[in-house]
Amino acid sequence: MPSPDLSKTLLSLLQELEEFEASESVAETGTGARREGEDFEGLVAQMWTEFAELCKRQGYDVNAVRDGYGTVFNKVNNKRKVMLVPAGNIPAAADSPYEKSWTRLNFKVEELVENFPGTAEAQERYAPKTGRFAGKNYRDIYTGSSTKFDGTLVLVNRGVMERKVLLEYKTAKSSRGSRIDGNAHERLTFQVMQYLEIATLYPRCSMTVLSNGALVRYKNKYHTNFHVQADRLKCFAWFSMNHMSTQHEFGNYLRELLNWIEND
Repeated sequence: MPSPDLSKTLLSLLQELEEFEASESVAETGTGARREGEDFEGLVAQMWTEFAELCKRQGYDVNAVRDGYGTVFNKVNNKRKVMLVPAGNIPAAADSPYEKSWTRLNFKVEELVENFPGTAEAQERYAPKTGRFAGKNYRDIYTGSSTKFDGTLVLVNRGVMERKVLLEYKTAKSSRGSRIDGNAHERLTFQVMQYLEIATLYPRCSMTVLSNGALVRYKNKYHTNFHVQADRLKCFAWFSMNHMSTQHEFGNYLRELLNWIEND
């Protein structure tokens, strides 16, 4: 059965996401000092809220649940299938019945290293021979560091996690109106590499990147190559990535989620 049409409100939000434009770079402004990313993330949060409302109008049970980290999700329930969708801060949320690890957003580097190649092996193979982080002190070079994602979806089938989806939201901009500025997207490339390690902690784990439409408005090397990377990873059953920048892509992704929850 085809998924229902997206609401006018939802389609309008998706258009806003595509049209979102960050202001040009300002000299001597450090990374993280600019607030456009928060504005874009606010639009994405509205998108997920409206998506949950659409599910409710379609007759699914939708209730707010809070996980073990204090993050709130809308739990979309269709008999044996459940989808956890980001919900923002809802004080009345009930406790989530699912394992804490299912909704994790923050992953410590030492945990990933211990998973592979192992702490001792990393010391043996990667540590410098002299200096502050030589030998047994090598672990200090990364201890306390972590990789955090902007959100997650969790797809549950008959009480078992079928897939975890790590969500990342990125705003591209062009200071000169012709070519994309590179910094944020070069950082995203590192995060993709971290995703490859995190994915091995779960039976199935994918990564979805939502970006504003600047990636298809200005000349850049990122849009094509992010899609190439995603296609390459399709060769390996463990990995799956999506990169979206347009209303059409956002809409198709939400329809895929609707089809998943509907088809039991």
